[in-house]
Amino acid sequence: MDFELDAGQYAWLTEVREFLSENVTPELRAELSEHDLEFPNGEVARFRRKIGAKGWFGLNWPREYGGLGLGAVHQHLLMSEFEYAGVPGPDLTVTSVAPMIMRHGTEQNKTEWLPQIAKGEMICAVGYSEAEAGTDLASLRTRATRDGEHWVINGSKIWNSGAQRATHEWLCVRTDPTGVRHRGISVIIVPIDSPGISIRPLYAWSGYRTNEIHFDDVRVPVTNLIGEINRGWTYITGALDLERGALTNAGDLRRAVDELRDLARSPRRDGSVPADDAGLRRRLAQAEADVEVATLMGYEASSILDSGVIPTVEVSVEKIFTSELRQRIANLALDLLGPDGLLAHRSESAPLAGKFERLYRVAPLMRFGGGTNEVLRDVIAQRGHGMPSYGR
Repeated sequence: MDFELDAGQYAWLTEVREFLSENVTPELRAELSEHDLEFPNGEVARFRRKIGAKGWFGLNWPREYGGLGLGAVHQHLLMSEFEYAGVPGPDLTVTSVAPMIMRHGTEQNKTEWLPQIAKGEMICAVGYSEAEAGTDLASLRTRATRDGEHWVINGSKIWNSGAQRATHEWLCVRTDPTGVRHRGISVIIVPIDSPGISIRPLYAWSGYRTNEIHFDDVRVPVTNLIGEINRGWTYITGALDLERGALTNAGDLRRAVDELRDLARSPRRDGSVPADDAGLRRRLAQAEADVEVATLMGYEASSILDSGVIPTVEVSVEKIFTSELRQRIANLALDLLGPDGLLAHRSESAPLAGKFERLYRVAPLMRFGGGTNEVLRDVIAQRGHGMPSYGR
């Protein structure tokens, strides 16, 4: 096995880094710091348009769909660099929704939605969970009933992250209430500004905004159905596997460990230097090694994707490892920084403006976003090791 990037991949890294150096402006960082992507019409929107103009949203798509024809490894490297820089790159619309449209969508699905996604003009929120259908997603109740040339949608979704800045909903609905649970589900694209949609914000402990979204007799064309009716479970599980791979990119973890290494050499207020503590040095060294493992996991998963296979088990392992590593890094940061590490995010006197205090509060989200780690351990056992499912 060759653990090194090849010459072409190193050249790609250089190109991405040069783009970031030229386009990550103080104005963009100020908007990100102030709004956390809540307002998409300023510097963030301009930055996304620059990415779209370069074709990087569809960089690993086939050329017939308007892509650049590069591989999943190229996309993984780009996302790592964007995460290290702390700026928005390809989101789940690009990394999980678009591939499912390419694999399973009708020709109209592809011609209608893919060009918009490639330009960065279409941003999807992912409508899966409901108040009574979270981990057991197959018990969802949101309904879509056909009425002539339209679907009429009624129901609600919860934990609908990004709906406040999305243009469309990748919506999981029940289209056959009489069929077997997993076989009566479809996926429909719903414009977020459709009459009958209402969005209510929900805030997590971290301050991160997610949403509850209601659909009251929302009408969309029948052609907004993705692929075949009642085959949505296949599209959802495939998109979730790709989502886990996107959520577990180690770029931000690499940046966090680099910053902690620098902070460890700086005296605290009491004059003590964290790097003088053998226990903290050992934990920092372990975090360094773990980030390298996470990086290699990302290379493995993207290499498997390049072979044409969705790496279900590999991305599940990666998602568990990186989400729990994120919490360990946050714990280490608070211990290393001492009392100043507890100062609130955006506090002027906090190290790095309270970045690690916020990381401590954000980290738990990643242990259940994209599927809880407990369930993913079952997935690994069943699909990776052939063990029986729970209760059998």
